[in-house]
Amino acid sequence: MDSSRSAQRVVQFRAEREHASQICRRMKEVYGEQFLARCTIFRRCQRYEVGRVNFKDLPRPGQAHVVTSSATISAEDDIIRQNRRIAIREIAVELSISKGTVHHIIYKKLGYGKVCAQWVPKHLSENQKTVRMGVCLTQQFLH
Repeated sequence: MDSSRSAQRVVQFRAEREHASQICRRMKEVYGEQFLARCTIFRRCQRYEVGRVNFKDLPRPGQAHVVTSSATISAEDDIIRQNRRIAIREIAVELSISKGTVHHIIYKKLGYGKVCAQWVPKHLSENQKTVRMGVCLTQQFLH
C-alpha cells in the first residue's frame, strides 16, 4: 500500500478518535497483509496527536548530499580548462569541497570524462560540430 495513502487513513481514523490498536485491526481487515507495520501506525498516531498531519519527510539538518552551486561548477570548469591533467583530489583541496562532490560535478554536471589521463568533454561543442561537418562535406566532394 502507498505510504502517503496509508498516512491519510491513519489521520482519518485518528479524527474518528480511535485508538492505534483499533486502527491496526481495521486496516488489517481492509488491506489484508499489505498494510503498514504496527509500529509505523503507532508512530504516526503519536505524530498526529502532537499536531503533525503531513507525514512526508521533513528537511533534515546538516549539509545536503551534494552541494553544487553555479559558482562551484564554473570554478571547477576553469580549473580543469587550465590543467587537463589535474586530479579530483587536487580540485577538492583547492576548492575545499569533498571528493565526491567534485566527482559529481565533473561527471554529471560538466560532462567530462578521463581519457589518457586528461579531462575531455564527452560531447562536442557547437564549434567542434561545425568543423566536423565541414570536414565531412569536403571529404564527400573529394570522392
